[in-house]
Amino acid sequence: MIFALLVSVALGLVAEPHFAQVPLTEATVSFATFKAHFEKDYGSLHEEAHRRKIYLDNVDTIIAHNEKKLGWTMAVNEFADMHPDEFFNTYLNNTFRHRQENVQHLETSGTPDSVDWVSSGAVTDVKNQGSCGSCWAFSTTGSVEGAWKIKHGELVSLSEEELVQCDRGQDSGCQGGLMDYAFQFIEKHGITSESNYPYTSGSGVRGSCNSAKENQPVATVSGYKDVTQNQADQLKAALALGPVSVAVEADKSAWQFYSGGIMNKESCGTKLDHGVLAVGFDSTAGYFKVKNSWGTSWGEAGYIRLADTSRNSAGICGILSSASYPIAGDKPGPGPSPGPTPTPGPGTSEHYGDPKNGCPDGDASIQIQGISGDFCSPKCVLGFICPGTPADLEGTPQCALQDQSGDKYCALMCSGDGASCGNAGDTCKSIQGTGICTWDD
Repeated sequence: MIFALLVSVALGLVAEPHFAQVPLTEATVSFATFKAHFEKDYGSLHEEAHRRKIYLDNVDTIIAHNEKKLGWTMAVNEFADMHPDEFFNTYLNNTFRHRQENVQHLETSGTPDSVDWVSSGAVTDVKNQGSCGSCWAFSTTGSVEGAWKIKHGELVSLSEEELVQCDRGQDSGCQGGLMDYAFQFIEKHGITSESNYPYTSGSGVRGSCNSAKENQPVATVSGYKDVTQNQADQLKAALALGPVSVAVEADKSAWQFYSGGIMNKESCGTKLDHGVLAVGFDSTAGYFKVKNSWGTSWGEAGYIRLADTSRNSAGICGILSSASYPIAGDKPGPGPSPGPTPTPGPGTSEHYGDPKNGCPDGDASIQIQGISGDFCSPKCVLGFICPGTPADLEGTPQCALQDQSGDKYCALMCSGDGASCGNAGDTCKSIQGTGICTWDD
């Protein structure tokens, strides 16, 4: 499909409003537009008025943060009509109180300067836990998926639903759980694939365990290790081995509305209430790369970068407080053999990625008249908001394209011809004085 460049936008003559650059008021993004875009239906005028007030309060918070220019941004997303307390009760839990029992102190002298298990193909697509406090299950499957891929060469998307419905020892489904307890469950039972036992608890209803599906494991673990607390070099050494399950505090607006950049302030706190997956680090740039389970419309296409240094020994958002990783076991006996799941990363399925590897749902495979190459282009949210730049790419996301129907799409803007866009196959092309990143096939 051929898309035209919005010259007025790209050349800055009539700039589209950008959330991080202009004051956001109800006049620029009305509550009605937000409601329509995210298909919100509140059921009564009283409830709608209540949500509208929360929305405007949250918008004020986002504006105030972005005006500080701290190096990381916030933006309106589907959570913008939720009060922080409600957000906590829906998506988070306070069950991350656990005494480490299997601490493995690692040698750090051989730790590389950077690791990215996404680009190495050991991380499945970003998932979405929905309105269920099952983050612990998604963190668990993520680290097991990575360990299994590294040991056996097979990337299989594993079943969070089996953990939510069947792990009833010390974990509590949508009411919370702990990754170490989930590792213990998998050590005893194994775990089946997501395709065999798909996730259905997104509405917040746990349901009953399907024992037939539970008894069809495709992956096992032989144990797990806890990472030495409050030491960034120990978490990096663990990440050199594979993805690591970590707990953070995510109940503040810093997480609720994070949209991009390296979060380098302690404003998110260290009271652990959310399980996520550390998938890499970059010591030169100074961050840990973390996969969340709130879908790809949140953060940097579902990821967040947390600074690897902090005034607090627990690290930014407490990331150094409670980390652990599984030890992949042997292959189970004959059973279902699901195929590998496509993964995001350089040259793979992600916003602004290479279409030859497939584009995320909702993205268009775009070729621009007048320049070579193509890329996966996400649709502009609310007409002007773009998903953040994935951590493995470079460029400034901007609503700069429009198809024949008038729909607007995002591109990564760059400095000029030949400049790197963060990957050897992705380079900057100049058109009408404006640089756009495209993949050179």
